[in-house]
Amino acid sequence: MYRIKSCSLLTIALLALVACHQQPATTESTDAAPPIHAAIGVISEPCAVFYAPDSNKLEKLKQENGEEAYYALADDNETCIEDCHAFLQDKTLKTITAAGGKITFKHQDGGTTVINLDDEKYTWEVFFFDGKKVMNIDITDIESEYKKLSI
Repeated sequence: MYRIKSCSLLTIALLALVACHQQPATTESTDAAPPIHAAIGVISEPCAVFYAPDSNKLEKLKQENGEEAYYALADDNETCIEDCHAFLQDKTLKTITAAGGKITFKHQDGGTTVINLDDEKYTWEVFFFDGKKVMNIDITDIESEYKKLSI
């Protein structure tokens, strides 16, 4: 009788261990994965591309301008970007938000324009693309900039 109890207990203990054992999560290498901002790729249709700096650029701007000036600059630019979004919502122009990296605009004539948003000169930007040319617009005057766009 003692032998049957110990066999039963051993079997139950083994089943409990097997049932509770979790496989380690498999991790996939991201070495070959494209950066997150590479998803935009090539733009070939008329649109407006919005760009705001990432955390690294923001930190650099804070260091360059001082904390007080940085917050005023960031607040003003974010407000302008929001106003641009609101204005373009009623228009038929497609809008795209870029996270950084290189954006390639393919022109109707076969030419291309490549913009590297990781360049330090780009902070809060809106680019209009009408199929023929790329325009970096003045975000403080979206209405008159939109009138210049010939779509």
